[in-house]
Amino acid sequence: MIVGEIIDISFTQLTCEARDWNNIPTPGRFIKFELDDYKVIGCVTRYDVGSISEGGYPRALWKSPEEIKKYYPQIDQILKGYFKCVVVGYIVDGKFVGCLPDKSIRLHSLVELATQKEILLATQNSLFLNSVLKTKDIDIIEVVPWMLFFAYLARGKDYYYIEQMGKSLNAYLKYDLNLLEPIIERLDNLIMTVQEG
Repeated sequence: MIVGEIIDISFTQLTCEARDWNNIPTPGRFIKFELDDYKVIGCVTRYDVGSISEGGYPRALWKSPEEIKKYYPQIDQILKGYFKCVVVGYIVDGKFVGCLPDKSIRLHSLVELATQKEILLATQNSLFLNSVLKTKDIDIIEVVPWMLFFAYLARGKDYYYIEQMGKSLNAYLKYDLNLLEPIIERLDNLIMTVQEG
């Protein structure tokens, strides 16, 4: 299912307009798009919803979602959702390559959520973490736990995988516990939501 379209490219970072401003991929979600014979994989790092008018800012309507649809049916034409992604690599011939493709990414490429198999390939080693950690202006304390959580779910809740990625993450963060601890705490909270009890 298509969730967006690439409308801006800045080296490893992409901006996409969401197909539905009420259903924007959230940070940590893995996305994909086609580039000739490659499937490029990225990770959502932030999202925004706003007015399409320049300098415009949405205002409070003080209505329920049902009332908004009833009284403001044109709202879908006034508000737009956007999400930013970091490219973590690409899949070619069933193999994941953890770097930028050797082809130019194209504007207006259609973006979908990555499948479980694609997430497994993209997260088989820790390079995907490094791709996000080295990118400027990303709230890693919010994004990284979700990335690891989606990789954990794709692996059938394999906690050993989380332990291995935690070691790599610690090294990438240069053993900075001020960064590592809140990431691990958030990840533990997410994992607790899906544990069978």
